[in-house]
Amino acid sequence: MKLIIGLGNPGPAYEKTRHNVGAMVADSLVFSYGEKFSVHKRSGAETATVRIGGEPVMVAKARTYMNVTGRQIGPLAAYYSVKPDELLVLHDELDLDFGQVRLKKGGGEGGHNGLRSISSAVGTRDYLRVRLGIGRPPGRQDPADYVLKPFSSAARTDVDLLIANGVDATELLVAQGLETAQNTVHAW
Repeated sequence: MKLIIGLGNPGPAYEKTRHNVGAMVADSLVFSYGEKFSVHKRSGAETATVRIGGEPVMVAKARTYMNVTGRQIGPLAAYYSVKPDELLVLHDELDLDFGQVRLKKGGGEGGHNGLRSISSAVGTRDYLRVRLGIGRPPGRQDPADYVLKPFSSAARTDVDLLIANGVDATELLVAQGLETAQNTVHAW
């Protein structure tokens, strides 16, 4: 079974922040299939199962803070014997312009503590990633402050498009595999 992880921080103070765009995509994906999250008793993460291209796929969000996501995702992946190439992580990406979506497998964490926590928990960096561009902070603003700020109300339409494109990219990645999905998504 494939496991899709939407990265974010718990609670209403963080739900509309740049750092939670991965969790926003996970929410939208699950909602689009008419499903709801429930708490997985063994891991503590929120999970829902959807069928993408006829294949059952588990979508999950940790109920911990981003920096310790692996505490719940590691046990969840172990419980279902998820291999690294069956793990997809949806996350915010400072190094992509706002609105861009890119797919890749493996690589570094680029200072992203959520990715670092998952890599540590599953023992590899070699998992699939849906990178959701939030752009760099303006001026000399600290990136840590920037990612924890909500999107402006003026950017709401663009955020909705980013989330929709993130859902589409995730579905393509599951249904078609990395290379074919990259050819489509990277042309957007």
